[in-house]
Amino acid sequence: MTENKSCPTDVDYADIRVSSSVVATGTMRALVLESPGALGLRRIAIPQPGPGEILVRVRAAMTCGTDLKAFLRGHPQIPMPGTFGHEYSGDVVAVGEGAPFAVGDAVMGVHSAPCQDCAWCQRGQENLCESIMATKVLGSYAEYLLIPARIAALNVFQKPAWLSYDRAALLEPLACVAHGLEKASAHVDDRVLIIGPGAIGLMFVASLRQQGVRNITLAGRNPERLAIGEGFGARTVKYPDVGTNYDLVIECTGKVEVWEASLNMVRRGGTVVLFGGCPSGTTANFDTGRLHYDEISLISPFHFGTKAVRTARSWLLDPEFDLTPLVSGERALEDGEQVFRDLEASKGLKYVFRP
Repeated sequence: MTENKSCPTDVDYADIRVSSSVVATGTMRALVLESPGALGLRRIAIPQPGPGEILVRVRAAMTCGTDLKAFLRGHPQIPMPGTFGHEYSGDVVAVGEGAPFAVGDAVMGVHSAPCQDCAWCQRGQENLCESIMATKVLGSYAEYLLIPARIAALNVFQKPAWLSYDRAALLEPLACVAHGLEKASAHVDDRVLIIGPGAIGLMFVASLRQQGVRNITLAGRNPERLAIGEGFGARTVKYPDVGTNYDLVIECTGKVEVWEASLNMVRRGGTVVLFGGCPSGTTANFDTGRLHYDEISLISPFHFGTKAVRTARSWLLDPEFDLTPLVSGERALEDGEQVFRDLEASKGLKYVFRP
């Protein structure tokens, strides 16, 4: 998508480079989630960076499953009406005093960072930091994105010139996967089942292969997505005909009935990772005898800490780690609502906006 140079309220990149501490005022185009199912393209004020903050010209913003959930039914961490999107990469166009980047830097980052001081952070549970969601970034489906100082300092990185903006924008979802695998502690000889061939399930396949795991089964119903999983090195089966006695089962659908069924697919002493988030207020039932006497480990990883972000970045910087098949195409901001309708209908995996 090309920039709209004819609009007088657009901010010119060259003008912003004149000063790293003062950004030209004006408006920008941004997708705003008005209410569940209602997404509109609006003109809003370009945010101004304060101390330690950076303003990024968004070059790639990826859609994600969490945004789809928010679009369909709302999300407790995504206010409405409000700017939308949180997977991004781009170029720094303005900085606040003391910011750790310079104007012109190409960057990749995630949308949150822990305080590193609260009780959870001190216990090594940065993902549960009491204020991690208070400083999150929302609004990557826009021409410019303001990164708060804490996030800029901890979880934004220089993007190497050889790394595409699209690939760099996958850092956040990949960090979630890296955190899940930290908790799962997979071994290279494990027999692994991944349920759900969406973008996250496919990232689990690629990431496990990155860690040397070779016996991976991907289960689902979408033949196109399963084919991508085969390309990543997984054996594929049609759900629910998945078999049993897996060492590790990773649930990526966020459906209560699949959470419940996962317990029957793992071996005695095995681990079930309940990764897909179910709607708040729902409950799951498990066979307590199976859970207890077969000593099944149930874990449900949430979000990520700084270690997982750095792990994910190291994977993206490996030229052999290719997630290109996850990107289903490029869309314009004007088509935002249709993009999420397509994702709702399982048309595509991840789309990229280039605001």
